[in-house]
Amino acid sequence: MPKQSQPQTPEEEGEERVNFSARVRVSVRRRARLYAAEHDVNLQDLVDAALDDYLTRHNA
Repeated sequence: MPKQSQPQTPEEEGEERVNFSARVRVSVRRRARLYAAEHDVNLQDLVDAALDDYLTRHNA
């Protein structure tokens, strides 16, 4: 299976990271951790990209 291109991290985009805390369901965390491991993606980068994609799609 071809490896998907990884999103740029905020550091690569020249933007610093800040602490952000949220509670998610156990099943969502499990799926995110598995996806990150299977795709060799940092979980922090995955969550950042997922939230950014959601907000972009909702014009936020």
